[in-house]
Amino acid sequence: MCRKCGTEEEISVHILCECEDLASLRHAYLGSFFLDPEDIRELGMGTIRNFGKGIGFLQPTTEYGAQRACH
Repeated sequence: MCRKCGTEEEISVHILCECEDLASLRHAYLGSFFLDPEDIRELGMGTIRNFGKGIGFLQPTTEYGAQRACH
């Protein structure tokens, strides 16, 4: 279940396009409260990554952390 709304399955389309609890953050990071899946193709990976970090779903990694994860 979605960590933010708890009502839908936490899949990329839900997070990036539909989750009502993320609408304000989606607007701030991606420029729209709600998106169509086709709109995601036009966004750069950096924009999507920043959104993921901004909502707390992606944790920033340090060089040390990335090295440690590989060993």
